[in-house]
Amino acid sequence: MLLLLHGYGFDGGVAESMWGFTEIVDKYNFIYATPTGSVDSTNSPFWNATDACCNFYNSNADDLSFLYELIKAIKADYNIDANRVYVVGDSNGGFMALEFAYRFSEIITAVVRSAGASHFETRRPPKAGVHVPQVQGTNDTSILYEGETIQGAIYPGVQASTNQWASYNQCSGIDAEINYKDLMPSIPGPETEVRKYHKGCLQEGSAESWSIRGGGHGLGRPVLISNREEVVDLLIAKAKFRWPSKYNGITPPSHLGLDVNNIGSFNERDGIIYTCIRALQDGELSEINGNSRFDIGFEISSSEEGKIRVTKSRRFNSSNMLNKFSEQPDCSGSFEINSGIYSDIVLLGKDIFQIEFKLTDANKLELTLLSIDVLLHP
Repeated sequence: MLLLLHGYGFDGGVAESMWGFTEIVDKYNFIYATPTGSVDSTNSPFWNATDACCNFYNSNADDLSFLYELIKAIKADYNIDANRVYVVGDSNGGFMALEFAYRFSEIITAVVRSAGASHFETRRPPKAGVHVPQVQGTNDTSILYEGETIQGAIYPGVQASTNQWASYNQCSGIDAEINYKDLMPSIPGPETEVRKYHKGCLQEGSAESWSIRGGGHGLGRPVLISNREEVVDLLIAKAKFRWPSKYNGITPPSHLGLDVNNIGSFNERDGIIYTCIRALQDGELSEINGNSRFDIGFEISSSEEGKIRVTKSRRFNSSNMLNKFSEQPDCSGSFEINSGIYSDIVLLGKDIFQIEFKLTDANKLELTLLSIDVLLHP
């Protein structure tokens, strides 16, 4: 899921016309939203982000709650991977993106702010790590590269903002990795210095700055196609390492006539099969450590040998969630304790397969493929 937050004085539609993420939604397979913030007394859309930007007329707008509820609503309507929720903020939207990431670090994976800045006051670290790349032109006259004040309120410069998030993410502040990108054809040579802080960081956090030497306001207006894809490639390479949803599985197509309403699925970006299994003993429902149904995450340990390995497990649907048809979700998988046979129905890409594995290494929790049959091939 990707949110684009606009700058001061224009709305989400104008922001999209500058960035053009709509053109690559299908290529990257993400849900995309371009919300519009509050409107001030001059009829200018804005985000009530920090003291510096951009609540110029003392509005009481709670844009943080608005964005939180928006993400919550989109998750309710679409199959969003909770480990991959991204925000791109432009100018005032950059301030808002960083503020939102600070306040709701548990649900935000990564933020790219183009122009904008972090907060200036001293705060406690956020509750979770967030990946935070910050993009700024050194010749930006709207939001100054070295920091400045807006109506008397101070905002930090790029390096100060980056250092702040490196500290929040517990990164080593002395081991920056430096390289260069050529983002702006109008500026000779690889004009952008990329300074990355990723050593010693929290597992789910990092910080970096993209300093465009001679560049103006962020990534420009409009953003070049190559830079748009550069941003998305950067984002989708980042992920949290939690369960992607409240319970494993997806609803299968009704025309298959399956006797279960929830099947496993392979997450290509994580490389993990997320499914639910029932523990059986001699064909009867049994328990392991007091539970009979489990969410399981399998990684493919050897595609050549047809082997998978359990990477994580938890009790199935501990929150007692319902599926999109307001039904209790089933477990399509089963594990026979006596024989060590695991069978399931799993979505792989656009195909649905009936699969069967056998536990072959109890210490590594590794299983080997016995059979695979196609149930659906569009």
